[in-house]
Amino acid sequence: MVRHALLLWAGLCLVGGVAAQTLRFDGRVVPLVQALTRLHEETGVDFVYAEGLVRGRATRCRYAGTDPAAALNCVLAGTGLTARRLREGQYVIVARDETAPASGSGTLAGFVVDAETGEVLPGAHVYLSSQRLGTTTNEAGYFALPALHRTPHRLRISYLGYQAVDTVLAVAAVPVRVALRPSTLLGQEVIVEGRRRDPDEAGLPGVVNLPVRYLEQLPASFGGADLFQALEWMPGVQRAGEVTGGLIVRGSGPDQNLYLVDGAPVYHPWHAFSLISTFQTDTFKNIRLLQGAFPAEHGGRLSAVLEAELKDGHQTQPHVVTALTPLNARFVIESPITPRSSFMLAGRRSYIDQLIGREHAVEDEAGRRDTLRTGYYFYDWSAKLSVRPSTRSRLAVSFYRGRDVLDLRLPFDLSLDFDSWLRPADLFFEVDQGWGNTLYSLRYQYLASDRFFVTVTGYESEYAAHEGAFFQPTSTTSVVSDYTVRLNDLGLKVDLDYYHSLRHQVRAGVHAVRRRFHSRLEATLQRSPGVVEEVAQQSGLDDLELAAYVQDVWQPSERWRVEPGLRLSYFSGGQHLRLSPRLHVQYRMRPGGPMLRAAVSTQVQYLHRLRDRFSFLYDLVSNRWVPANSRVAPARGLQVSLGGEARPLPWLLVSAEAYWRGARNVLLPEDVFQTKDGLEGPGIDLGALLGQYEPGRTYAYGLEVRVQVGRGPWQVLLSPEFGRAFQRDQEAAAFYPTDFDVPASLRGVVQWRQGRWQATLASVWRSGYPATVPVARYVVEGPFGDEPVAYLYRPEVNNGRLPPYLRFDAGLAYRFFGLGARWQAGVQVYNVLGRRNVIDRVYDPAREIVRGEDRRGLPLLPLFEFRMEL
Repeated sequence: MVRHALLLWAGLCLVGGVAAQTLRFDGRVVPLVQALTRLHEETGVDFVYAEGLVRGRATRCRYAGTDPAAALNCVLAGTGLTARRLREGQYVIVARDETAPASGSGTLAGFVVDAETGEVLPGAHVYLSSQRLGTTTNEAGYFALPALHRTPHRLRISYLGYQAVDTVLAVAAVPVRVALRPSTLLGQEVIVEGRRRDPDEAGLPGVVNLPVRYLEQLPASFGGADLFQALEWMPGVQRAGEVTGGLIVRGSGPDQNLYLVDGAPVYHPWHAFSLISTFQTDTFKNIRLLQGAFPAEHGGRLSAVLEAELKDGHQTQPHVVTALTPLNARFVIESPITPRSSFMLAGRRSYIDQLIGREHAVEDEAGRRDTLRTGYYFYDWSAKLSVRPSTRSRLAVSFYRGRDVLDLRLPFDLSLDFDSWLRPADLFFEVDQGWGNTLYSLRYQYLASDRFFVTVTGYESEYAAHEGAFFQPTSTTSVVSDYTVRLNDLGLKVDLDYYHSLRHQVRAGVHAVRRRFHSRLEATLQRSPGVVEEVAQQSGLDDLELAAYVQDVWQPSERWRVEPGLRLSYFSGGQHLRLSPRLHVQYRMRPGGPMLRAAVSTQVQYLHRLRDRFSFLYDLVSNRWVPANSRVAPARGLQVSLGGEARPLPWLLVSAEAYWRGARNVLLPEDVFQTKDGLEGPGIDLGALLGQYEPGRTYAYGLEVRVQVGRGPWQVLLSPEFGRAFQRDQEAAAFYPTDFDVPASLRGVVQWRQGRWQATLASVWRSGYPATVPVARYVVEGPFGDEPVAYLYRPEVNNGRLPPYLRFDAGLAYRFFGLGARWQAGVQVYNVLGRRNVIDRVYDPAREIVRGEDRRGLPLLPLFEFRMEL
């Protein structure tokens, strides 16, 4: 069925690709919007109009010729509308009575959308030339410029990855609709030779809008079109490991980042043990990264916020994308349902379990037989239904579900020699694990008036993990355990945008969320023959978090932009009430010239992510979120940043930002060297778990530089960074480097794109991560003649450092057309030089001479991606 649908759409694409040389209208009555759309498709002429102005109107035109202007006059004849030419190839459609001069004032408002898909464009810049002031569109792509005379005004509307539009618009009774066409080159809206940057286009400190079309051009290794892999090339962002681990933003921990999908939080946004993220780039229309000093509308984390908005679905025609990578296969389907509704459906699944198999019958030389298991796969589904009841309202329902499933039965004494895994063994372990997220979101957006825009979001988000395990570490000892952990959020948010004047845009809102925490552990421990112990533990909590905020975008002059904000939050666990002020300031030295920006903000985080893993009962699924209470204070953070941006040459953009951030009441392990505590461990009781941690302080500082160059087919991105990150618990005498302290790093991307070919060379160099080096070894003999036990003496944490990390990646892609579809075949070479970087160093106390044994990263890996789009 799907194959027939794809072939049908391919045929439609082939038919639609044949453009007529002569414009013909046969005199039949057709909807006006249909006639304008056809005229645009056949001539390439752009029309700007208010959707409500043309809706319901019909036209009857008989014309045959090649003059677009004459055809347009024919189409508009008798409709009560007329066209005003703005420039070559661009017209604005207005009512005939609007062409006469008008008096008074009003609000010039509208929506900015993608010309190809109809998707709204949040964060688009709208610049009013006469006032030298501007604004940005909200989540619904809406903008408003109040108190303007009812005369035509010249606007410049731009968005990263799209061709800017210079247009003339007048105050109208209904919001206008402005469509932007996508650019074809990487970063064309940021770096294009000779392109003028809008005075209002630069963002506030730490706030980066990341259109999907831009991210898709950045290098990706394993998952293909993976958001986290693309973000690694952004200043201030790195991964905790070589290719795995969470995002480290400005030296913070991965648990200090907030991930939002359509306004709902995602607590574990990774697949494949953090190799790739749950965020498929293809499924999102807009992504925004807020580092450190984020606005007052966001809270609950200390470091960063990642906002991702799912696509509403193509509103003009069906659109399909399928792709195959070394790890997974994926698809995205978008289509209109009615003129006022559309949907998006996406799916992804790994297939390594299908290649290597899940079960393996093995036999050794003695004839012993066994069946071992190596099953692992992940999948996720994303869906969104969007309905537009009117030009002033929009309703969207979103769904996401992602899950990892692991099924293992292997020898207990595993080694790095993979050939030795598949063999019968007397001692073995079995693991049946699953973990993932499920998310539902309902969002209603309503334009109450030209100056009031209301957004209501309700959501439910759940992270759940399960681990069933059987361990047999000795011939007389075994463990059977069943462990689950669950975190459920049920939330409601109401946001209000009030466009008071050209100089003041106020945003306020409230947020309420109920959180439920649950953990359960059941186990049977056999310590020796006849000695069996049963374990049954449960832990459950319910908490309520309330928050209210207000922030103002104040533009006192064309050079200044100030954004003060306040956020008040309450957490029921421990009755915590916190006020978090924020302030962002931007100053431009001259119109179109260098710009300075500064920010200071405070944050509060009521959730701590701890690790349950200190026994064999629960080994891999061990991360657990713990709320603040009367004994555990919420973490508090402060960040200050100062930066600037300049374009010394038309093809060169340079930006830099210095920052300092500090936090207190961050829970740190009491013993960073703690290992598994026998079979049982301390259990999952909250008190026992918190007893292994103590509050501490952290701070970090650094300088981030970003250099972008674009000339012709070449695009270059360089990101040198310098920074330090330290922490100290209440028992430590001094601060010491965190696990992710990187004094210096340099990342670069060079891309060449010509015709159907695209080549990329990317590199990353950074200081090695900190490592703890023992200073002595000692042996302790047992009191009853027991076997002596060797220990390493490590009085200082992270007193050493691994060697510097260096890697080059290369990619080559070719685009072509066939069977009505657009195809792309790409090859990516990970670690071109084959340099096996040192990613860890371990010390064995059993050796008399203590020497570090290096753990090295991945070798050269050729990868591929095959993509079809129709």
